[in-house]
Amino acid sequence: MIHLKTVEEIEKMKKGGKILHDVLGILVKEAKLGVSLISLDQMAERLIVERGGTSSFKRVKGYHWTICSCVNDVVVHGIPDEYKIKTGDIVGIDCGVYFEGFHTDAAWTVSVGNSDSKVKKFLDTGEAAFRKAISQVKLGNYIYDISKAIQDTVEKEGGYGVSRTLVGHGVGRQLHEEPEVPGYVSSPSTSFHKFNRMDNLREEDEKLREQSIRESTPRLVPGLVIAIEVIYNMGSPDVVYKGNDGWTIVTKDGKISGLFEATVAVTSHGCVVLT
Repeated sequence: MIHLKTVEEIEKMKKGGKILHDVLGILVKEAKLGVSLISLDQMAERLIVERGGTSSFKRVKGYHWTICSCVNDVVVHGIPDEYKIKTGDIVGIDCGVYFEGFHTDAAWTVSVGNSDSKVKKFLDTGEAAFRKAISQVKLGNYIYDISKAIQDTVEKEGGYGVSRTLVGHGVGRQLHEEPEVPGYVSSPSTSFHKFNRMDNLREEDEKLREQSIRESTPRLVPGLVIAIEVIYNMGSPDVVYKGNDGWTIVTKDGKISGLFEATVAVTSHGCVVLT
């Protein structure tokens, strides 16, 4: 069940989102050569508490940290430990704030001293997908439009894969709520053989099917609050658990991963980025 938020509730989430925006901005700047992941986690908790919030992630059963720290091939849920950031590392920081009864969720990925043009292109692509996804948050659109914007932007570069098992989500009184917000769509047009010459009839049929898929996803209406996540890999979209901590998920092929996330609200005036 999707829980729509009132105007007053969105105002509370906006305050929590401002805390998260400020804290995440500081953490990203502090993700430097020689800095340990656990020190970033401790900093995150201190900064959140100083601003009147508490950690969302510590409210998740079994998780005891304020951030998820995702280095290189770690896709999501990386546990902050004593590892010190090295030159060339790709560092993703995911964080959540609980404030006045509501959660907000956001993440960002940066490279540390990495001058590789392929890495820069990879991260630029993720950020572009993130911004295009947010641009689709408008009244009358569907979750499908967000998902398609992410997939189209990421996969048109060739070789990059959007996660099929890890998705965005609704957010509010619970950190994870309905609806799911995937970074991909199962577009029927991808299976259309361009050399099949039944042309107009086949093309029209495909358009109708695609429209049907679009309208089968939740519509964007006032009060809907979601965490949009661009979760993608430089190679295959396939992921696996690493070790036995029950949390850390890495790319199956060992290639780097990226994560860009924001909490946004749909209002009668359009999209409001809360984080």
